[in-house]
Parts: sequence; structure tokens; C-alpha cells
Amino acid sequence: MQLPLHKPNIVFVFADQLRADALGCMGNDQVITPNIDRLASDGLLTTNGISCQPVCTPARAQLMTGRYSHSTGVIHNDIRLPDSELVVSEVMKKHGYRTAYIGKWHLSGNRDNPVDARNRRGWDFWAVNNCSHLHFTSEYWMNDSLIPIRNPGHWEPDIQTDIAIEYIKNNHQSPFCLFLSFGPPHNPYKAPEYYLKMYRSKILKPRPNVPFSISKYLLPYYAMITSLDVCIGKISKALCEFDIHEDTIFIFTSDHGVMMGSQGHVRKQRPWEESINIPFILRYPRKVAPGQQRNWIVTTIDILPTILGFSGIPVPTHVHGVDYSSTFQGISTRERDEAFLFNVDYGYGPGTDWRGIRTKEWVYAYHCMGDWILYNLRTDPYQLRNLSDQPEFSSIKNELRTRLETIRTRIGENIRLKGKMPAPIILPKSISNKDFSYV
Repeated sequence: MQLPLHKPNIVFVFADQLRADALGCMGNDQVITPNIDRLASDGLLTTNGISCQPVCTPARAQLMTGRYSHSTGVIHNDIRLPDSELVVSEVMKKHGYRTAYIGKWHLSGNRDNPVDARNRRGWDFWAVNNCSHLHFTSEYWMNDSLIPIRNPGHWEPDIQTDIAIEYIKNNHQSPFCLFLSFGPPHNPYKAPEYYLKMYRSKILKPRPNVPFSISKYLLPYYAMITSLDVCIGKISKALCEFDIHEDTIFIFTSDHGVMMGSQGHVRKQRPWEESINIPFILRYPRKVAPGQQRNWIVTTIDILPTILGFSGIPVPTHVHGVDYSSTFQGISTRERDEAFLFNVDYGYGPGTDWRGIRTKEWVYAYHCMGDWILYNLRTDPYQLRNLSDQPEFSSIKNELRTRLETIRTRIGENIRLKGKMPAPIILPKSISNKDFSYV
């Protein structure tokens, strides 16, 4: 491996429940995201970012370890990430990096336990709440303090961004690895009035696969995203002010998406695009050519090995993910052929276990009762025609099923599917507040 001439800083920012189609750079002309769009134009954007398990805790464990959920045991929300699992901060720290984590953690186990300092896992700097989604009641634990810092009435992403910029200011002369985890745009869908006003005069159109009115939720969802866009702009400005822009890898992504009414569903843990397709933007001026829009499949387990690859750090052999660092630099043509999709029923979600496979053209999934979905994403991007029971597509379905089972065998995932048939889609005239209750 060729070591980098300059050991890059890492700024990894991820939102919670931000789906790919909710950004201007991904073709959405309704949402206001100029700073994120500029980040994409200054770097690399892939349209096929994929969350391998679209729910908070498992997706975050994948980001931290580069490993599939069945291997870590973090197969659903509120499971503690085992102390035996090697995580990105521990690897980076071993190789001379200062490390920092700010924001939502959701890897400490019990959701009612706001933070677990024993689970800091190599993060030198720590300003964290395990999981709350009380976006206007910012509360976090700083380093080893047993008393939380509270900022009632303040928009939490603003507080977290200020902490991140202060960290950059104090550490810009040494290589650092900074993870910033925003709670929005996860429900409850509320935002500061300043951002809500930007959308009140707009007629917001849902995606064509939404069978009922969701405008009252789409407006604050977009407003929350715009608030994050302002935070991204502030961080980009800080990197320039401290003259580390060229030598900083700035990644923006999400843990998973959200259905938001598509296909008649409102949450995540589904194999449809609104749930699994997440943004992935990487800017690294010294090494990655700007203005690239690719269709590479980049998944949640590929984050850790790619960061290590850029930093000249060997990728541990037990990591499942792909190191895309050479590909992003134009040195290699290595890329994924598919993404493995996984879900385990635990009371939330579609009411069943399911497994799936996502290629650039197709997505297929089955549940405990048999075939569930099959879509051609090139001819049917909104997934309006399920082909799983169409005889003329049985050959492609069987091929994808075989590929899926081959993956399961290769990685040793043999959890028996159980649960019940996913509930039939109900098409109400509007969505009630209880449909967007905290999950």
C-alpha cells in the first residue's frame, strides 16, 4: 500500500433518516441544500449509497466496524455494540490520530440509558447523547463528566456544529478523525421557524409512489434538512479558515432513509429505495477529482475500510467492507456488484425478517413467507410495478435469489427467518401523528 504524503484529517458527518432523494444534488428541486450540493460538486457523489440494514443501531454498528450485523450481534435497535468489536476510532488512534465523536451514538444498549461512558471506544473527545431525538432540548455528556450539559430551547444541530468547529480549531495542527452525528431529520418532524418559513410558500409534491397526503410532514422534513445544510456550510468554511481544506476528507452520508408515505409505508426497515438509498458525498481536494457523479454501490460497511485506505492504514482482515479509496482516486476500478440487505423483526418494522440484494439495476427481497419484491430500478425508478410474481421475470428473480444465498453462505449469515407476513398496505387519506411516533 502506498502511504499518503499527507496524513489526511477525517470529518465524517452523517444525518439520521436522510434518504438520498431529499437533496438538490440528487435531483430534488424542492429541497434547499446549496452547501451540500456544493460539497458534492467539489468532490464525488455516488447515486448508489446503500444502508445494508436500514435502522439506526445496526447501521451505526456497521459504520463503526465495517462488518455485517450478524457478525457483531447488533441485529436490531438498542443492542450494545460489544466491547470486543474493533471500531474506527480505536484503529485511527493506534495510528496517531486524535479522535472525536459528537452527537447521537445509539450504540450503548438500553435506549433509556442516555450515555454510557464505558462505551467511548477510543474517542479522545466525546460530546454525546446515546439517543433522544429531542431536537430542541439539547443534552449531551462531555468527555468523562457525569453531569449532562443542557441547552434547552436551542436547535441541537447548531450546538453540535459549534462543538465540532471548536474541536477543529483546537486540533487542526494534528491529524484528527472527527465523527459528527446529527439527530435530524429523524422524526418528530419539527424545525426552527426560520427554516420552516423557507417552505411555507412552496407546493411540495410527494414522490409518485406516495398514495396519500404527506405535505404536513414533508415540509418540516425538508426544513430540517436545510438546517443541516447550513451546518455543513459552517464546517466547510471552518476547514478553509484553518487552512486544512486540501488535506481533509469530508464525507457526508446518513445511516438510513425513511419511507415517508412511499409504497404506503411511513418508517424504514423496508427494502424499497426510500429506506435503503442514502446520500454519499466525499470531498478530498488533494486526492479526489471534483465534479464526479458515479453510480458505484457504496454501503455502510464500506465506510471504515475506505477511511483507513485513504489514511494509509491496513484494513483488518475481519472487515467485510470494500476499500474504495483507490477507486475514488481513479487508481483502481474495483467496485461492488451488489449490496446485501438484511432485517430482523423485533416488534418494529414490517413485521417480519427479510433478506435482499440490490444491484445497480435490480432490487430483490424475500421474507419468511417467500418472495416479496422485485423491481427494475432503471425502467421503474419509483418502484411502481412489483415483478416478483410475474412469470416472465422468474429467471432474473431466481438469479438474484441465488446470488443472495451465495452471499449469505460466504459471510456466514444463517439466521432463520421468522415473523409474520408483512401487513397489507393501508391507504389512509392522511397520516396521523401516531404513524410518525418515535422509533
